[in-house]
Amino acid sequence: VKLLRFFLFNPQNVYSFDDIARRARLVRRTARTELNILERAGVIRRKYLYEALPGIGERGAPSHPYKRRVLGYALDAAFPFLTPLQTFFFETAPMNAKTMLAYVRKAGAFDFVAAAGVFMGEFERRIDALLVAKKVSEQKAEQAIRMLEAELGIEIKYAFLKTDDFRYRVSMRDKLIRDVFDYPHEVLVDKVGVHERLSQT
Repeated sequence: VKLLRFFLFNPQNVYSFDDIARRARLVRRTARTELNILERAGVIRRKYLYEALPGIGERGAPSHPYKRRVLGYALDAAFPFLTPLQTFFFETAPMNAKTMLAYVRKAGAFDFVAAAGVFMGEFERRIDALLVAKKVSEQKAEQAIRMLEAELGIEIKYAFLKTDDFRYRVSMRDKLIRDVFDYPHEVLVDKVGVHERLSQT
């Protein structure tokens, strides 16, 4: 189910085996078995891609990156039941603000959390979640988001800000803030007290 969601929700992308196993949080043996099943069923197909790798320059300094050709997998657009399968998984996936907040709270207490983009049913927005905290580290916030991505099977575009930086950006009404509040969104946590002020501007 995780891999089906992953490919159905990312239909235009090609991923390497390592990337798939990491994003879906599957052990390599399980990932290999499930990929083979999906390939035999005609849901996915093999496709090569190029991955950039850092080169080694003089005195051990990084040089221009080079690329290597690796085997990847992508959703097969010719799969005859693709449309009904996508519809079913979109309608049954727990892709909502409540699910996002449950995962985010595992990282700690946030001062502000807003859901946007995919959680509002809009998959083309530049940001899906805005996380603001004074004490939570960015690393913990990222870990929570990666766990949520593995559960939902879709890449989540998020921004993490420290509380003081968030207040400053709100006062300046910068592009990041507009990318959230100028489009459909849902405020889930607001200990900073800025939502009402933003709604009036």
